[in-house]
Amino acid sequence: MAWEEDRARGRIRKFMDSVPQGEIKVEDFRTFISEARMQKASFADASVKAGLIDIPRNRAITTDAVHIYANLTGFNDVLTDAGRETEASHRRALEFLHAHYRACDELIDKFDMQRVDFHGPRLHAVVLSPEGKENEGERVRVAVSFAAAFREMVERLGDDHPEFRTAVCIGIDSGPAVAIDSGRSDEREPLFIGSPANHAAKLAAGDEGLNLSPRAARALGQSPDPLTKMVVLGNALEHRYLTDEFVTSGVKASGNTRLEKAYAAVRESLEIRDRGDSADAVFRFHHKEPPLKDLDYSDHPPSNAVRMDLASIFADIDNFTMYIDNAIATGQIAEAVANLHVIRAEMGAVLRDDFNGRKVRYIGDCLHGLLAEGSRIETDATATMKTAVNAAAGLRSSFELCRDMLPGVDSLGLAIGIDYGVTPICRIGLRGEASVRAAASRATCISEAEQQRCNGTETALGERAYRVSPASIREAFASDRVVPNLDVETADVLLGTMASPYVVTNSEPEPMRAHQPEVAPPMRAHDWK
Repeated sequence: MAWEEDRARGRIRKFMDSVPQGEIKVEDFRTFISEARMQKASFADASVKAGLIDIPRNRAITTDAVHIYANLTGFNDVLTDAGRETEASHRRALEFLHAHYRACDELIDKFDMQRVDFHGPRLHAVVLSPEGKENEGERVRVAVSFAAAFREMVERLGDDHPEFRTAVCIGIDSGPAVAIDSGRSDEREPLFIGSPANHAAKLAAGDEGLNLSPRAARALGQSPDPLTKMVVLGNALEHRYLTDEFVTSGVKASGNTRLEKAYAAVRESLEIRDRGDSADAVFRFHHKEPPLKDLDYSDHPPSNAVRMDLASIFADIDNFTMYIDNAIATGQIAEAVANLHVIRAEMGAVLRDDFNGRKVRYIGDCLHGLLAEGSRIETDATATMKTAVNAAAGLRSSFELCRDMLPGVDSLGLAIGIDYGVTPICRIGLRGEASVRAAASRATCISEAEQQRCNGTETALGERAYRVSPASIREAFASDRVVPNLDVETADVLLGTMASPYVVTNSEPEPMRAHQPEVAPPMRAHDWK
């Protein structure tokens, strides 16, 4: 199947009808959590966890929260053996993520926070309580204590298990954002839209350290220089916040106390693993016959993980943070949320229904998807890249239809990045619905980095994706591996059947194999826009 305008228009209309702007109820977090407590007949019970879980599609919750991004900066080092991705290096990388995800979730629970998502080596979490603008300082204090505890936990984990050693960089920002959720019960898609999450992600893009935005620093009583963009918390101050006591869910305890309890649970789970008493994180890989559309993540725990050559694609809505901030300031939240639901749903439908791909997740306003063509024993690299580039063109054409059909989205663009390579896929972390869908490889990291170097009109290929593409694609992307305005109509012209006098037909590269050495080191997956 391929992209068709009439079918796309029909889908978009249905998505618009399913989440009409007029039916989206916007309410503040304090009202939302009060209603949740009343439903549980425990309005006065502060021990009821203050969280945003299973938000209906027709609700948007305004929040004043503290956003924390943590970046495990050593992840790229475990992805390869001597510059090559191998089955052993992928097993090590997934074990690395599995251990840190589990450790982080244990700590989040002890601090009464909420995990938003894990994506590769990055964590996004929020501190929502105590509620209200007047309690911003206390929320930031909890966030800093958690950040210090998480950095200490990562260090202990590396000391006890050297294979998990890594540095960690953390960014913290505070301010208004809107929470929504467009996922299903088995694939949650929580999202906080607005500047604080985006800014925290940027602050976590360094090599190491605990970095605060000026607003977060002021909430702690500091007076940063008016021109500063980041306040680095020194080690002495960081450790001081570990000893501070504060109340969450009716319990008063220090960050150190919470850390000790969380790490005790982590240590116990790792001891069980080391004794071989559990198959919880025993990674076994197999090739999945394409297409990936029917891949069910619940069928792929570590013991039944997929590992195969595929194309990774990132499609990010450009200028979206500014769009949301303006919607918050002007009272247009319902319209902006309705538009986002439609755009995300249509991007997912293009990937799944038009090109037989599989969504990994939405990362904020960005779609991460996987595609493959081939047989039950191997992936056809050339055919996969042809499908991936056509899918990128379909995504842009559908996005342009959304710009025509939805109100107030003229300022938005779409940046798309693609790379190709062997990639493991499974669910890791805690069991059940709390587990995390993971697809982590050099290809996924580089496809995200390629998207980030694009503006809102461009599509880019990674070096490996470019090398294994058919000649028509290589010619189209010959200029810095980037093509502007690559929609379906343009793709038909650029990638059609017309022969080029510059194409040497016998120069087609061999399909990329799982253990082919790389020329360049992997690029780090940075923050989403």
